[in-house]
Amino acid sequence: MPLSRIQLFAFLGSVFLIVVLIELVRRDYLKERYSLLWFVTGGVFLVLSLVINSLSPITRLLGFQVVSNALLLAGMIFLIIIALGMTIAISRLSEKNKRLTQETVLLKKKVEGLEAGQGDANRKK
Repeated sequence: MPLSRIQLFAFLGSVFLIVVLIELVRRDYLKERYSLLWFVTGGVFLVLSLVINSLSPITRLLGFQVVSNALLLAGMIFLIIIALGMTIAISRLSEKNKRLTQETVLLKKKVEGLEAGQGDANRKK
């Protein structure tokens, strides 16, 4: 069965996403830790672009009239989950950054205190 134009566009878009992800990981712009989810997403989009016509019964079962509406909703839910995950990661990193800054200030004060004490010892000689 030949691909429709929309299926071809979705297929090429999925392949493009995977190629871009590979390049981002290769150049170390995207860490492997976060890339796995995006590779799975690209793979799911790739499969869905090839079998989109077979999703009609599932779409109707869920109460949608058009397959693209169901896919749009699924995409929006996915983006919300991604945003939540990234927000959690940013919150953790923010807390670690705050803790490191506080430790750095404490260490700096200790070093200044030691240097001041050493300066006093040198003056007494």
